[in-house]
Amino acid sequence: MGNSVKQFSTSATKGDLFKYQNQLPKLPVPSLEETAAKYLRSVTPFLSPDQLAATKAKVEEFVRPGGVGSTLQLRLEQHASGQENWLAAWWDDWAYMSYRDPVVPYVSYFFSHKDINNVIGKDQLYKATLLAHYTLQFMVEVQQETLEPEILKGNPYCMNAFHYMFNNSRVPAPGADITKVYPGEEHRYFLVIYKNNFYKVAHHDPATGQLLTKVQLYNQFQLIKNSNLPESEPVGALTSLNRDEYLAAYENLLKSPINAASLESIFASSFVICLDDNYPITIEEKSKNCWHGNGKNRFFDKPLEFFVSANGNSGFLGEHSRMDATPTVQLNNYLIALLQKEDPVAFVDLLKLEQLPSELSPKNLQFDLDPVSRGNIALAVAKFDQTIASHHEEIFQFYGYGKNLIKQFKVSPDAYVQLMMQLAYYKLTGKVRPTYESAATRKFLKGRTETGRSVSIELTAFVKTWSNPSSSIEDKVATFVAAAKQHVGYLVEASNGRGVDRHLFGLKQMIAPGEEIPEIFTDPVYAYSSTWFLSTSQVPSEYFQSWGFSQVIDQGFGLAYLINNEWIHVHISSKRGNGLNSDHLKWYLTEAALEMKDTLSKGLLAPKAKL
Repeated sequence: MGNSVKQFSTSATKGDLFKYQNQLPKLPVPSLEETAAKYLRSVTPFLSPDQLAATKAKVEEFVRPGGVGSTLQLRLEQHASGQENWLAAWWDDWAYMSYRDPVVPYVSYFFSHKDINNVIGKDQLYKATLLAHYTLQFMVEVQQETLEPEILKGNPYCMNAFHYMFNNSRVPAPGADITKVYPGEEHRYFLVIYKNNFYKVAHHDPATGQLLTKVQLYNQFQLIKNSNLPESEPVGALTSLNRDEYLAAYENLLKSPINAASLESIFASSFVICLDDNYPITIEEKSKNCWHGNGKNRFFDKPLEFFVSANGNSGFLGEHSRMDATPTVQLNNYLIALLQKEDPVAFVDLLKLEQLPSELSPKNLQFDLDPVSRGNIALAVAKFDQTIASHHEEIFQFYGYGKNLIKQFKVSPDAYVQLMMQLAYYKLTGKVRPTYESAATRKFLKGRTETGRSVSIELTAFVKTWSNPSSSIEDKVATFVAAAKQHVGYLVEASNGRGVDRHLFGLKQMIAPGEEIPEIFTDPVYAYSSTWFLSTSQVPSEYFQSWGFSQVIDQGFGLAYLINNEWIHVHISSKRGNGLNSDHLKWYLTEAALEMKDTLSKGLLAPKAKL
């Protein structure tokens, strides 16, 4: 079937969602010289003078006129001329579809919604009903293309990912996974998972073609909760396996036509809502439930998966292969904003239980599990428990200040928090290490992300100056300003398709089989400089209390951050047993946040003495 089931075209007859698609520029191919200079500057903080000289010689050999770099650059430019986006297919395959580690916890990302302190926010079925209702409202806007296209600072953003928001699923396949996409008008139902049982829940009335009302949706959730079906074998736990192990388990399931039909129903469903029998209280418990739970009452391959606990706490998990976080942030912000505005008294008054037509009753999907499948499920649960136990997860929830104060320092809040995280890491380890920050390239057709290389010469001077007890406030402020300026500059260039990493990746793809690998790519510095000891990303939301993802390497941290008006959040993930401790980094984040506030307030906000 291939990674993409069908080609999508812009529709001018429906709405404006995709109206800018054919006007979007193509992702550029930077010049060799530009990338080489940025690359050398980005690796300088990690190298001794001798190491830097050796790497510089390899880079200069690569980019010399008539050299191998010029040949690869010409090939890449020719390849790009015939593509909508020269990177897209390679990246989807390399970063996601061919990746074999379990999608949870290693690839997917979660959002934990802020709690709503009224009867809607405290009742599982009220919350689930309204999440379903407003998700369907958003879905209709996407399907009819009436959702407004995203425009940032005058630049329209690519909306291609919205094609992969509803009615599709990641599916295991030999070598590389595929995406199965289904026409929404033919699959008008979503999936509810409760006690490991899967239910098809209609969201349109088949007789009238109309979306079901809130009351009709609520009644279906009531029928599921009251069905008294026992807890089932957790088939969904299979999606937590290594992808090759899951493929073998999936192929065994397909031997039964009953299983094949149920799996197709899951794949084609509009989205998933999981009703959990738990009561998470702390921010850590809520985050863990949204990120991974116990691995059972889930189907991790769906791109949109919502959770509602027995106490009404809710959240979201995104399967990452076709969508980055920006479209799903928009969806979740939309949902929680509307839930917060919902009149609880009026809503409860609506919910008069009435008999549902039989065709609108939820359909329990059946599975025919042979001994091999039961063994695979048991193995999946055991491996999942081991994987989650090996992770160390902490949350820095800092209510000391947020965006409002940071802006008084005349600095980008994103750059500020990046510097704060680097200072904390330096306090913990005494080192600067290669760091990834996600930079969106959605101003280009089919653009996704580029690497923001957070560590720079200026950043290194900043952390060393701030860690030196002899440094003056003036020196600290000067290095802070320089590092923040450099960070913003690189991130802007990355968002403009002019970072280092994707270009070098593209050049490497142009090496023909049997050709010698240029020294720039065999140089250990190349591999080290793209080994993400810190993997970082920010999302914009006042509606989340937490969000997060995994570390990229066992020796590193995953740092997901929110910068709200009056508080800062960093979700810290790491692997146990590698000399790292998320608790310790959390401590130093607090120390860095307080130190930066104190020093910058004195250096930047204190009234200047009159001459």
